[in-house]
Order: sequence, then C-alpha cells, then structure tokens
Amino acid sequence: MHAPAPAVFHRTPTRPSRAGGAVAYWAGLPFRWAYQMAHNGLAIARVIDITQVRPLPAGLIGPDHPWVTGLNPDTGEPVWEQNVVFRTPRGSDAADFPADADVIGKTGRLLADRVARSAVVPEIPVGPRRRMPHAINYMHGTSHYNSGIFVFTDFREAFSYFTDPRFRAEVVRFVRAERREVLVLFRQREYSPREFAYFVCCLRTLFAWNCNANGPKDRVLWGNKAPFAAANLLTGNWARDVYALKRPGGASAVVRPPVKAGEYFQGEYGGGRPHALWPEKLLAWGTYWRIRLRGAKGGMFFVDRREVYADEIARRAKLGLPDEPIARL
Repeated sequence: MHAPAPAVFHRTPTRPSRAGGAVAYWAGLPFRWAYQMAHNGLAIARVIDITQVRPLPAGLIGPDHPWVTGLNPDTGEPVWEQNVVFRTPRGSDAADFPADADVIGKTGRLLADRVARSAVVPEIPVGPRRRMPHAINYMHGTSHYNSGIFVFTDFREAFSYFTDPRFRAEVVRFVRAERREVLVLFRQREYSPREFAYFVCCLRTLFAWNCNANGPKDRVLWGNKAPFAAANLLTGNWARDVYALKRPGGASAVVRPPVKAGEYFQGEYGGGRPHALWPEKLLAWGTYWRIRLRGAKGGMFFVDRREVYADEIARRAKLGLPDEPIARL
C-alpha cells in the first residue's frame, strides 16, 4: 500500500539562474516545437485508430472499475489526493478559494463520470448522455486516475514555477520515470481566457508536449468544460493504458498504484517569470484563429461538435443566444 503523496510546499521561491535558462529556452525552441508536431501527429493517429479505424467498444471496464469510482482499491479512498506530487501553499489571497480537496475531487469526479458513460453494456447512444466516443472516455480514465497532479493558486503563480528550469527538469524526470500524464489544477475559478491560453501555450513551448485548457468558462482553444481551470500536459502515456484495455487482463493492468511519496519535487523551486513571452503569445493567437476559422466545429477535433452538441446549440438559439464554440481572447 502506498501512502498519499505529500503536500509539497515551497514558501520562499528561489530565483533560478537566468543566463543558462534563457539560452536553453531560445536555442531549444524550434526543436521542441518540431518534436511536438511529430508527437502530436502520432497522438492524432492513435486517437483516429481507436475512434474510427478500430473503435473501442463500450464495456471494456465495468461500473465498479477504479477509473469509474476514482477509488484506490487498496485503501477504499479516492486516489486523486494520493497522486498530488506538487502543490503551492495557500496564501492570504487564496483564503476564500475552494479547498484543495474540492478542486481535486470535483475535477476527478467529472472525468470519472465521463468514463462511466462507456462502462455499461448495452452502450449509451451518442447524444446528450454520451457525447464522446468510448475511446476518448477511456482516455479520461487514465487522465484522472493515473496522472501526476499539480495544484497552484493562479496562472501567474504557475508561470513562476514552470519557467524555473529546475522545476521543469523535475517535471520531465517525473514523466520519464513514472510514464504518466500531468494534470495541472488551479484554485482560482475566475480567470482571463487570454491568460489561460497564454499559460497552456507557455507549457507547449517549454515542453515538447501538447497541452489543453479546460475550465468553467467558455472553451479556451482546444479545451472543454471543467469545474476548475485544468491544464492537461499530454505526454502520450495515455496510449499505453488505453490500448491495454484491448488485451486480456487489461482492465486490471491499467489501475496503477499512487505515486510513491517523497520521490519528486523535494527541492526549492519557483522565482521564474510570471508571464508569457512573445513566442508563447504567438502560438496562442495562432491556435485561436485556427480554431475560430473552423466555425461551429470549434475546438473539437475528433467529433463533429455540431452533431454531438446539437441540443445545446439549439437551446442557446431558442434563447436568442449566439453559439460560442470557443472563448474570445
């Protein structure tokens, strides 16, 4: 049995070396973006495979599977707190924000509920009760149950950590050692869609992975609705778990134990820049206009938003409200 991952606090951020970090950032930028394009292309091919070419069926896991319940079978408790690998302390400015347990638990519960829609046979037809293909619902399982979870107060604070080369190196070490996805959650529910777009595109520039922005407001870039702002760093490790469901015993194999306590983020981090640089803003605006020009399809790449959200679009039209496939920056 694994103990819950510790709440890792760093009350006095230390300033990283500027010169070395700047050289690595600018010199590596084209290579990270090039690798990310190839990495994202592979991910797209995999999703097309399991949604269209060889679509995964419903019922590969049951209603009592941990991806559906969110419970660690060893403890009977929700696994999400046990997978928190880093969180910042709550300052006085966050005193009135929801408790971390709510931020983490409600986000995990939302994703688990989406998995549940593919855990029953006969399958739920595509529509208001199940909008996504089964494969994408299963992807939500590995996202909430197996990810390493990070908790910050707001984007400005998260910027200052992720732009610290030491913190970034530890994120990479965590992903390589654990072979997990990364889920970044925020206590602050009020935010600017533009700043959220800048943050996720900062992560897409700092790392060679794609990143989605999910939250309670209108959809930011390729993101979806969520109870709290949540950025998913898509490391590609979801594929191992989702493809494993096709094999005998796969449903059990994908239930990973929590992250072992005390293994990661034991140093002092923070003190990086609290804002986006121009390449990150350029990427955000380029992505924004790419999605905006898709019209009613919005930021839904693997399904036709006009069909799976037809009821919501019609309801807004009946109320005289315009369809907003993507939040305006």
